[in-house]
Formats: sequence, C-alpha cells, structure tokens
Amino acid sequence: MQFPPYRLQLLVLGLLLCHSYYAVNAQECPPNIDFESGTFNGWTCYTGSTAEVNGQNVITLFPSSPTPGRHTMMSAFPGDGVDPYGGFPVNCPNGSGKSMRLGNNAAGTQAEGISYEFTIPANQDIYSLIYHYAVVFQDPNHEIFQQPRLELEITNVSDNSVIYCSSFTFIPYGSILPGFFTSPNPGTDTPVWCKNWSAVSVNLNGHAGKTIRLFFKTADCTFRRHFGYAYIDVNSECNSEFVGASFCRDDTVVNVTAPFGYQGYKWFDNNFTRILGTQQTISLSPLPVPGTTYAVEVIPYNGYGCLDTLY
Repeated sequence: MQFPPYRLQLLVLGLLLCHSYYAVNAQECPPNIDFESGTFNGWTCYTGSTAEVNGQNVITLFPSSPTPGRHTMMSAFPGDGVDPYGGFPVNCPNGSGKSMRLGNNAAGTQAEGISYEFTIPANQDIYSLIYHYAVVFQDPNHEIFQQPRLELEITNVSDNSVIYCSSFTFIPYGSILPGFFTSPNPGTDTPVWCKNWSAVSVNLNGHAGKTIRLFFKTADCTFRRHFGYAYIDVNSECNSEFVGASFCRDDTVVNVTAPFGYQGYKWFDNNFTRILGTQQTISLSPLPVPGTTYAVEVIPYNGYGCLDTLY
C-alpha cells in the first residue's frame, strides 16, 4: 500500500517516517499480556487468603481458574463505568480495550493474584514494557502487618532476582501515600484510600534470553472486615519507542503525546541540550523535519516506579 503523496505519517521515535514504524512493530509483546483478547489466556490466576503470623503479614495463594468477582475482566467498549469509591474509569485510559480488576470489596481475609511469565527473545537486548495499576482499599488503622495491601512484583526468574525499582507494596497506614486520595463515598465510617491509574516502566535492556515474571497480588485485612482491590493493565508495546503523531503537509502544528499515567514528564531535543516541555503532550511548530528524534523522561510517583526515558 502506498500513502497519497500529500500525507506524511510520523509515528515513532517521537516522530519518524513510516518504514521505522514497521521495524518497531516487529518487536511484539508476549501474547495477551495486555488482556486484549478479553480472556486470561497466558496468565495464571490465584486465590487464597491473608493472615497475621507472628507479627508478619502472610499471603497464601494457590493457582486457580479465573474466579468470578476476584479476577474480573473490564471492557472499554461499551465501557464498565467508574469505580464507586474512586470515581476513576475501571478500564485503563491508556487506549486499550481491556483491563482487569483483582479482588473485590467483600473483605473476608481474601487474597488474589495474577502472574505472567515470558522469555525475552535472545536477539532483543533492548526491551521494556509499561504496566498500569489503580488501587482501592479501606484503612481500618490496624497494625501495618494487618492492613489490606497491593503487592506488585517483577522478577528476573532466570537469575532469581527481583527488579526492585519496578516492584513495591502499597499498605494504607494512617497517612496518605503519594498519589492517593480519600474517597468521598466510603460507604462506612472507615476511610477508603484510592489511587487513580498510574504507570510503571520496566526497563529490561540487557536481559535478552531471560525469563521475566509479572506478579500482582491483593489482600484484605487480617480481621475479615476490610477490603483491598486493584485494577491492572499492561501496554501493548514492549519497546522504549512509542507511537507519536501523524500530520498532513499543510498543518502548522503537531501534538505529540507520551504514555499515560506518570506523575511528571520532561521533553528534550535529540541532544538532551534543551527542555521542550513538561506536560504529557507537547506542541511542535514549525513542523519537525522527517527523521527528527525526541526524548521524554517519564517521572513516576515518588518511591513507586523507575525513572525512564522514552523516544
């Protein structure tokens, strides 16, 4: 197929010509890591419970089939609405069609998990992915080891090592965590903490041939009365290069948008000598020449994710 002569397509590395777009798309993510089939194919689901053991929180999980109400597929079309506590969309606003909810608001010391293992191709030393999460849990002000929680864990299985800057645990405990807010509709006297959709970059450069595991876990409080649950999604691209924008030859400005869900953004020219903007979207005028590369530094919420640079 040949594009009409009056139209330019500038799609990746911030802005590049079409032949580069095809080269980038050859680096595909593992099948259904983004839930876009509308199923849990490729994922392992878990159910179990949480308990306090000698002053420690212990989550016990067992592999299971997808369990209604505990592993719930969400759809953007026609749309499943907003979370009743947080008011944010239950499907990730990253442009995907499917996301999933892990856990529920039923409490009862329930715990849930979902994991995905894949091996990075041996010839792909440049590899990355972005996952998104949103969180809802009650804060009954128990001891910290008794509280509801969300655990996000990324592991290099081949080397038996956790990728720590992309792995962390959320536990409500008396004061608001970065990026959280209290629900205006808690339903009871117990406060409910919510975190809108946020993104975490997982830089896997230098991990060619390694097996990687994503593992997400939720758990209620250990007293059976208070709940915790989360929403999860993974981007459909596994590359630090992202789709930028397209424009026509007679346009005077083009907007380029970085991936959704970070606390902050910082755009640079290709030499990193000039800051072009600090918002998710930048407007470029006059139009850049074909072959121009831009970089954007994506800044996670403090202490929850890795600083990364995308192109």
